[in-house]
Amino acid sequence: MIRLGKARKAALLAQMPLFSTCSRHQLGMVTELVVHDQLAAGTVLTREDASGGVAYLLVSGQAEVRRGGRRLAVLGPGDIVGELSLIDGRPRSATVTAVSDVEVLEIDGRDLRRLLRRVPAVTRKLLEAMAGRVRQADTLPRAGL
Repeated sequence: MIRLGKARKAALLAQMPLFSTCSRHQLGMVTELVVHDQLAAGTVLTREDASGGVAYLLVSGQAEVRRGGRRLAVLGPGDIVGELSLIDGRPRSATVTAVSDVEVLEIDGRDLRRLLRRVPAVTRKLLEAMAGRVRQADTLPRAGL
């Protein structure tokens, strides 16, 4: 596996909605937390109702999101998986499975929480990004309504 350098990790993080509002310095701090990995097709990244401790930022490949056995979405590069459990500590809301080989940046929840306590400005940036995601989800058409 080719290892990603700090500059490449920071550039990838900057393209992802959750971290897109972070400054260069803040991205550097987040970059210190992430682990680059490659996972084979069929790997389960998150399992519905299981406890979560890691979020995955998709660098390449695709992953399928299912809830209650029903397919909700297919995610690709730039999407993040499992961040809600990192933030609220509640069980995973869906099962996410790699449908192709995927390249990911992994963020451990304990590391992220330590960073957020140490650098409150990053917390504000993540809240802004999450608010944007909630607003975007709120504008999606609802089936059956």
